[in-house]
Amino acid sequence: MKLATYLHENDIKPVAFAASLDVAPSTITRILRGERTPRIDLIAKIQNATGGKVAAEDWMSAEVAA
Repeated sequence: MKLATYLHENDIKPVAFAASLDVAPSTITRILRGERTPRIDLIAKIQNATGGKVAAEDWMSAEVAA
């Protein structure tokens, strides 16, 4: 699942999600805009915070997964 989908479906604001991960709100905003890809440590935090609904595999592009 995409992070944007998870946040939308659970009515979570990016700022609140960033605070729960102890990262800057701009970090989550840039990820949502596709301006950056999270590092592995942040991917792990996101996976944990979403109960595994946004998994590490969800960050891989179709080309990498193929």
